[in-house]
Formats: sequence, C-alpha cells, structure tokens
Amino acid sequence: MTQQRPFALARRAVLAGAVLALLPAVPAAAASLDPVPLIETWLLPRYDALVASTGAQKEAWGAFCAKPDAAGVAALKDAYGKAADAWTAVEFITFGPVTLSLRADRFSFFPDRRNAIARAMADMIGDGDADRLAPARFAQASAAVQGLPALERLLFEDGAQAALVSGDEAARRCAFGIAIAGNLAAIASDIRTGWGDRASGALGAIVSGKGDPALFADVGALPGLILTDLSGAFQRVTDTRIMPVLGSGPAEAKPALADNWRSGRSGRVVRTMIESADALLKAIALQLPNRPQFVVNKAAAAADQAAAAFPADLGAAAQTASGAAAIQAAVKAFKGAQITVYKPIASYFGISLGFNALDGD
Repeated sequence: MTQQRPFALARRAVLAGAVLALLPAVPAAAASLDPVPLIETWLLPRYDALVASTGAQKEAWGAFCAKPDAAGVAALKDAYGKAADAWTAVEFITFGPVTLSLRADRFSFFPDRRNAIARAMADMIGDGDADRLAPARFAQASAAVQGLPALERLLFEDGAQAALVSGDEAARRCAFGIAIAGNLAAIASDIRTGWGDRASGALGAIVSGKGDPALFADVGALPGLILTDLSGAFQRVTDTRIMPVLGSGPAEAKPALADNWRSGRSGRVVRTMIESADALLKAIALQLPNRPQFVVNKAAAAADQAAAAFPADLGAAAQTASGAAAIQAAVKAFKGAQITVYKPIASYFGISLGFNALDGD
C-alpha cells in the first residue's frame, strides 16, 4: 500500500473544507417555548385564587344580607378587595375558557366610556322584579351590572353603606349584591373548570397535542398567544389605567377615569397587574439561556420596583407635577419590561407576536 504524502492529505482537507463552505447552511432549529409549565405554575394558581376569593365574597354577601348592619359592610369591602386583586392578576389573559360567553366583560366592565354602569344599575335597583336577579337570568343581563365595577359602586359610592343597611332600596341593593357576587363566583368556577388538568379540559387538550376547536385548534400557536397577552399586560396598564388619568398634564388630569378610584385602589390595580405580569415574565425566562435570562430578569426587577413605589392614589398623584413625573418614570420601567417580551424572548423562540386585545382601541 502506497503511503500518502502529508501535503496530499492537507490538500484534500482544504478542498473538502471549500466544498462544505459552498453548501447552504442549515439553520439551527429555534428553541420551543413550553406553555405547559407556565399554565401549571403561573396561570392556574391565579385562577384558583380567583375561585377562592369570589367564593368567599359570595359567602360574605349571603351572611351580611341575612342580617344587615353597618359594621358588616367592612367585611364586604375586604372581600371585594381580595376578589378584585385576584382578577387584576389574571385579567390580561385573553385565551382559554375566559374567552367564552363574554366572561371577561361580564367579570369587569372596564373601561366604561358611556356611563353604562350607572344607567344599568339605576334600572336594576329601581326594578322590583326579583326574577331579574335570579342567577340564570342575571347572567344574561347587561355586562355593565354583572361584575366588579358595579359591586364597587354598591359598596363605595357616597351613601352606599347606609343604603345597604336601611331605606327603601336596602333589600333590593342587598339582593343585587348577592346576585353580582354569585355571578362572579360562577364565572370564576367555570373558567377554572374549563382549564381542567393534564388529563382533561383545555390543559389536557394542550398536553395531548390534540388542541381544542373552540379555544386553540392549533396548540403550536399557544406560545405566541401567551407572549402576546404578556406584552398586552404592560400595554393594558399604561394605555387603560394610567394615561387616561394623566391627561396632558397635572391641570388636565382625570382622577375619575382611574380604575377602582371609588375603593381607593387605583394605584393597587397598577401594582398588582405589573407584579403578576413580571412573575410570568420571570417564569418564561427560566426557559432562556443565561444571558437573555439575565436581561429579562433585570427588566422585570426594575418594573417590580417601580410598581412597588407607584402612588397609592393615581388620581391625586396625577394632579401634581412631582406625582405626574413619578408616574411617567414608572411607565418607562413598565415599557422596558414589555420590550423584553419581543427581544430577547420572542426573537429567541422564533415567535411572531399577534394583535393583542387592546390593538385598535
């Protein structure tokens, strides 16, 4: 056997390298974002909290209305705050069972641009027909009277506490509160039941890969839905909770446009939604390599810090120069967290984000 010369072997290696260089590169497959751990560890615990808080609120209204007294209203207000917090933490999720039967709008009719809540409530309170408050019929009523904003007014408007305890409308207002609380508990339960577990419901359809024709026929689209809603969470806070209240400056601030201003929770709404969105952001970051994970976690931490320092009374802060400046600084931090949804997260996983629920508003 003839021994090959070293220079001949080297020449062949160079030629082989040149040929390989001319071949088209095979793109590396993009990593996949696994939605299942996000649903199990982030989403479902929040729906569980919603079921628990609305169930407790329903019981609180039943107990109060059995024996109304002024001292008992405090328990109703506390129950309202817990249910409202639970909803705010998951409100920005617009996929899954919450999309059925107008559940989101019925749970919280916000923003109310045409004063529909006040008009619908006046009609409901002024009508003595008990059947209108029966669960099945009440669920078909205007969304404006079915959810949290109507309940907030029943509890926190001027004179509301006294009107629940005595007067010509007291019995009707109590029955109205019971109807809303029961409706909220039913909606929350229906949403959570619809998600099921790994062997049933929407989650089971995802785990099996078969999908659900009514909710997500294409399971592969779910990561994009999650990221779209996550981006929409930060946009929801700035576009619907903060900017309408800020106006063009302190002199043009509109405190009455703040979500939950009657209950004194306008700043808490912002903080709760941002902290929940940041928790999802950090949960997603666990599926990223170290460097992009660091970028995401840093932005989420900055947004969390801004949320923790956010003014408790958004409307009052918006009416001062220093308060408005602090709010704008917080918005900048929130937008910084939102940007990471696109890069590095969406770009790393090769996901194109779709339109969110606020696009076009």
